[in-house]
Amino acid sequence: MILLYFKQAWNLIKQEKLFSSIYIIGTGLSITAVMALFIVGFLKVANIYPENNRDRLLIVTTGQEKFGKGNSNALLSHTVIETCFYPLKTAESVTAMHDNWNEEEHHIQLPGRNDNLQVAVKYIDTHFWTVFPFRFIDGNPFSEADMQSGIHTAVIAESLAKKVFGKTDVTGEYIHLDQQPYRICGVVKDASYITERTYAHLWIPYTVDPGYKENSSFGKGGSLGSMSAYVLAPTRKDMDKVAEEINSNIQRYSSTLIEGVTFSILGQPDRHWQSLFRIGNLIPDFNKIILQYVLIICLLLLVPAISLSGMTHSRMERRLSEMGVRRAFGAPAKTLMEQVITENFLFTLFGGAVGLVFSFFFIYIAKDWILQINDSFYMATELPEGSQIVFSPTMFLNLPVFLIALTVCFLLNILSSLLPAWKASRKQIINSFKTK
Repeated sequence: MILLYFKQAWNLIKQEKLFSSIYIIGTGLSITAVMALFIVGFLKVANIYPENNRDRLLIVTTGQEKFGKGNSNALLSHTVIETCFYPLKTAESVTAMHDNWNEEEHHIQLPGRNDNLQVAVKYIDTHFWTVFPFRFIDGNPFSEADMQSGIHTAVIAESLAKKVFGKTDVTGEYIHLDQQPYRICGVVKDASYITERTYAHLWIPYTVDPGYKENSSFGKGGSLGSMSAYVLAPTRKDMDKVAEEINSNIQRYSSTLIEGVTFSILGQPDRHWQSLFRIGNLIPDFNKIILQYVLIICLLLLVPAISLSGMTHSRMERRLSEMGVRRAFGAPAKTLMEQVITENFLFTLFGGAVGLVFSFFFIYIAKDWILQINDSFYMATELPEGSQIVFSPTMFLNLPVFLIALTVCFLLNILSSLLPAWKASRKQIINSFKTK
């Protein structure tokens, strides 16, 4: 029966080309807006190389010291990282990243040339490569011995190796970063700026600064600094258990501070998706945020659905005589509603395909700014020079995106066709026959 409905719908599309074109284009445009929002959200929270473990990642980036009537907020000190995070027993792995204490811009001196190449740099520890599994195409990560000694060594991106050396097998070569030589220990496949948390051209040990402990410790209790912690839980089910141990360690650490000073991590650790909404020392209301996005999506679906519903109702008026004949031969109202909704779904499906393709195209051409539509005004930043946003086919061509698109099509179809179908099925048979 459903197959018959689709055949009838296909014949209607061929017979009513103008109506079909307008309906499909209207559906496509409305779905484009919804899918752009969904795809941007998906790219920010899905497991994407090299952040393949986002779904079991816990993040702490902010700490607060309270003393009397005042308080101070900043990133975490190295002491907090050593005391509260590295010793975690329930976690699979823990890594810490150091905020760049050098100048904001970093440059590579190109051999045989007078100009420099601006690059992005991340200061990390040895556990970084476990939490964020980059794919090495040459060499290996720097060792724990390299980390402890603060030796000038670096892992570089494939694209940087090609720009500087013209090849990727460059392990053992030296590269000059901000006038300092670094021995290359490994080369990794490039990350996209979509994974902003891990994106860089060079990754070096944060211990290259001899005073990294002192430079990452301030505040009355020495709890504030310039580091952030990323904790990988063994499974998603273990995330609450890991969070409990983190908070227990923080409370124990806070009790050791000088009298009158307390330390907290402001409701953290956050899951990856929650960390996207955290701004400084503000504790987000995640329930309110989710409600806001649900309302936005409903609005984006409801407005075009009203317009499409009017078009569907107009088409139903022209088919009342057909409905009357079927009712006269005993077809129940439920069957007629099923037919109208199924036929309408084919229109919506075509429109959904058009909208999905157009949303991919729209996001691709607007990639330098479109990924900031979920960011707050204060978090929005320009794409750094030398950085790039790369979309791989797997980011778009995957099951979750298509399931979301199909769900959006289904909801839009129900909203736009249910009422006209119900009205058409409830018409008196005699009135249906009188309609021309």
